[in-house]
This record gives sequence, structure tokens and C-alpha cells, in this order.
Amino acid sequence: MDNHTRPFLVGLLALAFVLARVPSWAGYKARPWNVDARERYSASLTSEGVTIAVEPLFTDALAARVFDKNDILTRGIMPLTIVIFNDNGFPVEVDGLTIELIHEKEHIRTLSPSEVVNRLFRKDKTWDPQPMPRMSRSDLNTDALDDFSSKFLMEKVVAPHDKAGGFLYLHVRDSSDLASYLASSVVYIPNIYRRDNGSRMIFFEIGLKGAIPPGSRG
Repeated sequence: MDNHTRPFLVGLLALAFVLARVPSWAGYKARPWNVDARERYSASLTSEGVTIAVEPLFTDALAARVFDKNDILTRGIMPLTIVIFNDNGFPVEVDGLTIELIHEKEHIRTLSPSEVVNRLFRKDKTWDPQPMPRMSRSDLNTDALDDFSSKFLMEKVVAPHDKAGGFLYLHVRDSSDLASYLASSVVYIPNIYRRDNGSRMIFFEIGLKGAIPPGSRG
């Protein structure tokens, strides 16, 4: 090996070492998302001057339009869009943490953004039924964590005559015929409050059948 070739090979080895240490999830980019006009949502309900619409992103392709990850459903997580239109002269608040997807006797609540990001970017793609151990922010994909956190519904306050929304992250056990499963499921929203006096408003129960195109059901 001559003196000119040796530094070149050393440089290549150093570059390979650096690349090997770069996380496989590097390069995540947040994708824009905005609330659409209420007429576009096929599954919704109106009561007491509030309209709530729901839209499950039930395929990898649908979820990838909002989040920069192409195997979200494959990894067992379904983003559920929740959109609130407030036609009242006072603000309202929707508690996202208590919302449930109900199918027969099954009641599913959202995972936290940190657990979602942990599960989506771990090397093992199989679903671990055990709760994920707490991880520090530095151990997670921070760009993805910021995106999933900013789009998380959690506790959403909607100003008078305004609209707002976000996502819940639900564990789905089998995505092979998820459309049929969802078509016979409902979204239960128990905790909606007036922010002017703190009183609780009526609960919402929204069937998902209207949000599932007939051709997508098994």
C-alpha cells in the first residue's frame, strides 16, 4: 500500500464508523397538518353548539401523510384525528386523555407521544405487550417526539367561533382488516367543558362507519 492510498482508506473507515453510529431514525421531518372544513369529515356529531369530527388514519399510507414514518400501522399504532368546531360565544375544552375507541367490550385509550415514538423507532418491529420503559428525551428521536407531541390532542381548548384539533395514538392489534373493525366501532368522548363557567357539556359518541370507505372493508 503506497503512502497516497493509506490516508484515503483511513478516511473511508472513519466515515463508515461515524455513519454506523448515526441512528436509523435520523432525518425525521415534521409534516404540516391543518383542520379542514367541517363538510369534509364524514363522521361527526353536533350538540350544544359544538361539532366534533373523527377520522381514523387506518393505513400506513394515510398515516404517512401526516407523520414522516411509513410503517406506523404495521407497528401497531393508529393515529385518530379529532377535530372540534365551536360555534358558541364561549371557549370549550375537550379532554383527549379520556377519549376511548370502543369495539364491543374493548375500550382503547391513547398512548403518550413518548411511548409512541419509542415504539415506532425501536429496531424490533414486533409489538411488545409490556409497557415501554421510560426513556429520556435524548434517547428518543427528538424531531419525531416534537412532532407527535405538537399534534397530540391531550387537553384541547377551542376559542369561541373557532376550530382546532389533534391526534390520539391508539394501539391496534391487527391492521389486516382494520377497516371492518373500525366500521363497527365508536369513539366515546366523555369530558367536554365550558371554559367560562367550568360546567360539563353532554358527551359525544360518534360511529366510525361513515369515515371508512365501503371499498376498503374486507
